[in-house]
Amino acid sequence: MSTPPRHEPEAPRDLVGIGIGPFNLSLAALAHPLAELDAVFYDQHPAFHWHPGLLIEGTTLQVPFLADLVTLADPTSPWSFPNYLRTRDRLFPFYFAERFHIRRAEYDAYCRWVSENLPGLRFGHRVDAVRWNPERDLFEVDFTRLHDGADEPPGRTYTKNVVLGIGTAPHVP
Repeated sequence: MSTPPRHEPEAPRDLVGIGIGPFNLSLAALAHPLAELDAVFYDQHPAFHWHPGLLIEGTTLQVPFLADLVTLADPTSPWSFPNYLRTRDRLFPFYFAERFHIRRAEYDAYCRWVSENLPGLRFGHRVDAVRWNPERDLFEVDFTRLHDGADEPPGRTYTKNVVLGIGTAPHVP
């Protein structure tokens, strides 16, 4: 896996993603091979968890496994669900089982695998503010790194583009 370029604090990033759910995780995975793209993604949670509490035993995704984070856009990506299966020595058993709608718990495990191995993701970072800076013609993104209940001093990065991937608030009718 390639290492992202070292970022200088005052240099503007090309992209800052706020929230690391499947949408921004997919964007980060697709951006990963683009060495010239300086991107970072922030999420206040300490790690990736997709729909915690809703991974009911035996439930499956509504779409086939090829609708993973990357495959339909980049079938050669190392972040594909088939590659996840290969790293777990489960590609052939999965294929021969002929069940192409994967379990929700396995999708969560796949996304966690990507999030634990993909550079450029900053879990435990709360975005506090996003402002347009007209003098620099850039966005300012202020964040706080959360550390076991104690916050570190605020940080700031500059970016040309901001992508919000914060999802929706859970609601039980």
